[in-house]
Amino acid sequence: IPEHTTPAGRKMAKKKRGNKGKRAKGGKGKKFDETKKVFGNTEDDYEKVEKVPLYLVDDMASINRDVVVEGLDMVEPGSGKLLLAKTRLKLSRGRRYGLCGKNGIGKTTLLKLVASGNLKEFPSHLKVLHVRQEVPCDDRKVVQFVSECDEEFKFLQEEEERMYDLLEDEDADIDFDPQERLEKIEQRRRDIGVDTAQARATHIVMGLGFTKEMREKKTQDLSGGWRCRVALACALFIAPDLLLLDEPTNHLDFPGVTWLENYLKKYEKTAIIVSHDKTFLNTVSSDIIHIEDRKLNYYKGNYKTFEKVRAEHRRAQEKEHESQQLRIRQMKEFINRYRSDESKASLVQSRVKELEKMEREGLAEEVKEEKKLSFRFPLPTKLDHDIARIIDMDFGYDPKKIILHKVNFNVTMKDRVGVLGVNGCGKSTLLKLILEMLKPTAGKLEFNRHARVAYFTQHHMDLLDPNLTPVEFLQQKFKEDNIKTHEARGHLGKFALSGDLQLQPIGLLSGGQKSRVSFAALTWKQPHVLIMDEPTNHLDIETIEALIEAVKDFQGGIIMVSHDQYFLESIAEEFWGINEKGETKSFLDLDEAKEFSYASCFEEKEKQKKSSDSKRSQIKQNKKKRQQEAKARQREREAQLEKERQEQEQKEAEEKEEKARLAKEAFMKEIEESEKQKEAEEKARKEKEDRERAEREAAEAAKAKVEEAKRKAEEDAKKAAAAAKAKEQAAAEPETLKKLTAAAKEFKIDIAAIQVLRDNEIDDDDIGDLSKADLKELGLKMAQVLRILKAAKTF
Repeated sequence: IPEHTTPAGRKMAKKKRGNKGKRAKGGKGKKFDETKKVFGNTEDDYEKVEKVPLYLVDDMASINRDVVVEGLDMVEPGSGKLLLAKTRLKLSRGRRYGLCGKNGIGKTTLLKLVASGNLKEFPSHLKVLHVRQEVPCDDRKVVQFVSECDEEFKFLQEEEERMYDLLEDEDADIDFDPQERLEKIEQRRRDIGVDTAQARATHIVMGLGFTKEMREKKTQDLSGGWRCRVALACALFIAPDLLLLDEPTNHLDFPGVTWLENYLKKYEKTAIIVSHDKTFLNTVSSDIIHIEDRKLNYYKGNYKTFEKVRAEHRRAQEKEHESQQLRIRQMKEFINRYRSDESKASLVQSRVKELEKMEREGLAEEVKEEKKLSFRFPLPTKLDHDIARIIDMDFGYDPKKIILHKVNFNVTMKDRVGVLGVNGCGKSTLLKLILEMLKPTAGKLEFNRHARVAYFTQHHMDLLDPNLTPVEFLQQKFKEDNIKTHEARGHLGKFALSGDLQLQPIGLLSGGQKSRVSFAALTWKQPHVLIMDEPTNHLDIETIEALIEAVKDFQGGIIMVSHDQYFLESIAEEFWGINEKGETKSFLDLDEAKEFSYASCFEEKEKQKKSSDSKRSQIKQNKKKRQQEAKARQREREAQLEKERQEQEQKEAEEKEEKARLAKEAFMKEIEESEKQKEAEEKARKEKEDRERAEREAAEAAKAKVEEAKRKAEEDAKKAAAAAKAKEQAAAEPETLKKLTAAAKEFKIDIAAIQVLRDNEIDDDDIGDLSKADLKELGLKMAQVLRILKAAKTF
């Protein structure tokens, strides 16, 4: 039972702290709102310190630990550049998010913003911890420092003592039950493991590579790299609701990285991790947050899955964009072609409406081609002999304590060497010996005086002057070469530093851009060998990929120390292992080198490899064989890539042909539909014309019938009028004509002849006086004249 939970223990604690530890009593008129304030350190007063944690006033099961922040905007401190705009931050408990994006896009800024507590809508009850690169250290030992780093421990102890004070104070005016609060405090102590703090802290620091000797050191005596491990250990010990890790593997060796991977995979709370190590992200991440176009884009799965899904999304988006643009072009062509054709007016209008709808709903965005970062190292001059030969070399800072034993290596311009070993085993020391910064204690190190060496340290950024531009930095660093501005700019251009970047102060450049300035400075002298100590620290994934390609194309030698497994596997062809005893050995396989170098760190593994006394010639033969196999694999890869490229081109050609065929079919279908519609419209027009013609003919027939009836009526009227007139004439005509008419048949007289007499108004008296000549002048024939005269005489 913890001492402070017993009555005797509480009395002893009160006696130790004296008046300083007394809490103010309530009394009348001094009611205290426990949900808003906690007591301060003075005897007669209290001050606002912080809100009482929710777990002391609410049911823990009801507390939501997810994060949803809508409409998030974020600007770059100092410059005011907009990094995120109207995006959504969504974090679910139990997920481990890998935060990715190009250098300078805002990953670290986002972590700092989340940790600051200045985000609106961010749950204030969550415990958030952003791991700093280093923590302020003191004279406490490592395990003690880590086990006492959680301020909540101290708060719970003080809160518990205050509850006991309130239980003893009968006059306290409070609105809660101290006993119930004590139960919640005790439950919280169990939840965060107060009683197991020492054991948990020891487990964590051992996992991060602290040996027994180092655990006994004061934290203030540790180097910067080990202080960063202390900061990481504190974060893992506290186990906040939201853990923010920014490049946590930068100062870890392989065993430390492996331990951290296993620890984070079991982390039950939420974590956001920024890392340049692809292998680490693939192992740890359950989700990926990718920053692009000022938005946070979420992907399920690890980094490898993210790359695959994002590439598929981009291809699908590109295909959708092309299909949509093809459809738009076809509709616009149709509209322009048939705009003035009245028979196609409905089709044209439907396509216009469809275009407007597509614009309202938003067109598929064009997939922007990602500009791939690339740079190259200058070609070294020819070198006749090996760069360095190390023969039976021993080294120790103290002659009585040798840290490197019997080192035997050769360094040539064709070597691609990765150096492995636990932190403190002598990796950086070996590099300094090759650089002749240190002298061997025993043995030989023969260095080619004509060889030029470039050394890239993990603290390379500290060597840059932030106030100078990259051009000025080169000119100042190599004053003896009297570098012209155009020469400096041309050299910087080889490292993807062009335009305004060459003229900006180095302090305003991103981490990756600063690293490229360092590479430009290191290679100005065209080195024969590059020696790199943790070159991937402070680089983003894009810059690491560019560095890998640049190193592969470099014609000189490479010696590097790196904990980035992906980087090592991509470049190194040989591995120098250094174990804790200072023994060195060359390997052609990374796993074998790791087992040799970190054997003491992996207690659960059996030592499967025994020490080998194989000669150097055998190593060279194995190396040559490995190189031949690598070249064969390279040729196979190139052949496979060529085959895939051809297949891809064929596939693209087929897809293009299929698109053209579908577009042609769609166009022909539209034309066919248009023709059918035209035929239907023509048929409807003819039917309408026939109908109108029939109606017109019917109307004309009816009109003709009416006119015929009218004409007939008129004719009948005329006949009637003629008959009436004839009757009238008959009534008024001379008697002789009447008689002639009556006897016309008898005398064979033509009625027309009699009508001539009527027309000439020949009366009874005239007939008797008319001669043959007179009648003939009237136009009558002689036969008719004779007959008329004969009849007239008869009358």
